Amino acid sequence: MIEQTSSPLNVNNSQEPWLVGEGVAVSSGVAVPSLDLDFINYAFPGVVTFSRASTATFFNSAGVLTSAAINTPRLDFDPATLAARGLLIEEARTNSIRNNTMVGAVAGTPGTPPTNWDIAVSGTGITQQIVGTGTEDGITYIDVKFSGTGSGTPVPQIRPETTTQIVAASGQTWTSSYYLRIVGGSTTGCTGTFQQIWQERDAAGVTLNTVAVGISDPTTAALKTQRSILTRTLTDAGTARLTNRIQWTFANGVAVDITLRIGLPQLEQGAFATSVIPTTTTALTRAADLASVGTLTPWFNSTASTIYAEWANIAAAIPTGVTQLVTEIAELTNLNFYRIFQSQAAGAKASSNMFSGGANPGRLDSGGTYSNATVKAAAAFAASDRAISANGAVATTSATGALPVGVTTLFLGQQAGSANFLNGYLRRVAYYPRRLSNSELQAITV
Repeated sequence: MIEQTSSPLNVNNSQEPWLVGEGVAVSSGVAVPSLDLDFINYAFPGVVTFSRASTATFFNSAGVLTSAAINTPRLDFDPATLAARGLLIEEARTNSIRNNTMVGAVAGTPGTPPTNWDIAVSGTGITQQIVGTGTEDGITYIDVKFSGTGSGTPVPQIRPETTTQIVAASGQTWTSSYYLRIVGGSTTGCTGTFQQIWQERDAAGVTLNTVAVGISDPTTAALKTQRSILTRTLTDAGTARLTNRIQWTFANGVAVDITLRIGLPQLEQGAFATSVIPTTTTALTRAADLASVGTLTPWFNSTASTIYAEWANIAAAIPTGVTQLVTEIAELTNLNFYRIFQSQAAGAKASSNMFSGGANPGRLDSGGTYSNATVKAAAAFAASDRAISANGAVATTSATGALPVGVTTLFLGQQAGSANFLNGYLRRVAYYPRRLSNSELQAITV
């Protein structure tokens, strides 16, 4: 029986565990890849070339938000369970909030908000207090307390950017995120739900459109486990600026006491939230993660191939109209390649394709569907003989497609030329220098 191993089989007893065999079946019947990149069970493979032109954040094995240096890969961990998630590959993104690390805040009643922030409460009878700032599990935060007995249904509002700063336009899609938790008091006296308030504005900051979206009420659980994320496409034709804030409502005449912790707010143009980008005085861009294997020697076979990939997505759903490359073996012009990818067009399925001289034999979609859970897919390629299986589904096959020529590089989590990023966690990539059988494809993806 063909089995999926959880770690590379180093049949050559090499000092390079990612170069593991010749792709033949050993006596146990286990299919052995000739290249095996395991980003869960091993340190970062030395055969992989990695670059990123900026620092970037990730959760380390202790569940602490940490900064990775320029050109340093991020082997990320789930902050709640501490389980390894794999190599984090993301496209470039900009956090348009200039000061999400609370610079300029001064404790007091009411105290001084961080630079560029607006913290206020409408109505009367409610005392506002900035308790202080700090760091919880690597997440920079500010604590704000509201207490008293209000009249006229007071509404606290916390906005981390001015009304004229963030340039935006109708039709753009933006994503807002905040870490939120309760560190004192309770939600007693709060009516309805907490909300994120989106306001499209003109260039002078005048409000054109306001949309209120309910979010989960914060609890006392760890800050790192409570990231409120909302995505919205802007609709007002006159939109030139954008703001986002948190607000809720206190009941009239009811005593309240709540201290809310707000951590590292982010507002980024894109259809999903990415890893948080700390800022102090200006909007900052996190550069894209670029990972590849720049040599196909000695593990590649130009006449028959199978690629196995295991990954997880950071978004709850694959964005519409977006192709996300998991891995491909290609040449730089991208006219010749073997590829595993995903797209909403495929109905949230793993897909594969191979181009020869730019000729497209058609995408091959796996059976079954998935969301943002871990995906295991294996795609086999030979002349006029392709197949793909994902998560144990029966292989989908095609008798079309000429073999690519002149391929030079294995790209990880992005298309050659740095496009169509995975925006997810690459857990494992393995290469077999033969066309595994359809039953083998199914077996190794269970």
